Amino acid sequence: MANQLSQSVLKALRDYIDKKECGLKLKAQYFDGMIMPPSEAQKLGQWFEYKATGGLPPYGGGVPQAKTLKSGKLATSYARMEEQVKNFHTLCKKYNVKILSIGDEKFNYGQAKGTPDIVAEIDGELSIIDLKASGLIRDKWSDFGWEDIANPYKPKVKILTQAMHYKYIAQNLYGKEDVPFYFWVFSTTNPSDHRIIRVEIDEDDYALHERELSDAITFLEKEQKRGFKAHPSLQRCSGCPLAAKCPHAAPVAEVEVVYYSSQITT
Repeated sequence: MANQLSQSVLKALRDYIDKKECGLKLKAQYFDGMIMPPSEAQKLGQWFEYKATGGLPPYGGGVPQAKTLKSGKLATSYARMEEQVKNFHTLCKKYNVKILSIGDEKFNYGQAKGTPDIVAEIDGELSIIDLKASGLIRDKWSDFGWEDIANPYKPKVKILTQAMHYKYIAQNLYGKEDVPFYFWVFSTTNPSDHRIIRVEIDEDDYALHERELSDAITFLEKEQKRGFKAHPSLQRCSGCPLAAKCPHAAPVAEVEVVYYSSQITT
């Protein structure tokens, strides 16, 4: 079992504990080395990042290829992202970005590891940049929408965990009290719409993150001995590459029970 965790594993583990992720898929993907086929949205994002920075997908797959029409022209979604590649380079010039590394695989500290898209100097300041291609760039309600991500009443933890994780590693790896972390988010639906979001983290939260990493590794070691549990559902199983041979796969919807009462209790 790994003694260092990426932010992706940490988020998947949270979902597994909440029975929102299947343990068999988690184990296959993160611990058995199985390469999960990317979704169409992921393929688009990978192609955008490759064209913008030259960075290859961290889990293999080779050079991303664009989807094209019979005429040979780029499909509409890829044509939009080709414009976003131009926007990326314009932003690099505007903010005086000097790229130091792309996809640094040695980016780790303690029990945490990661692969930052870009380590750069922005106006001379060492910084981390993570590129995102998203159709939810102005969405407030989705857990993956980029509007109001740090709302104090309902922060979008699945987004913010990456910032926390990378800033934690960076401040320890580089010996700096605070290393700026930026999401550069580019719309997949509007070729001119993009956002730069700098995430600041409360200093006390780093200790909580360090403790969660330690607890997560302990939990995973125990789960490895007990055996990861399947958490089947129609939605998860329908898109899972393990489903064809999985005895736990759910081919149809299961009964969901909800409880309602019009009586107000005190």
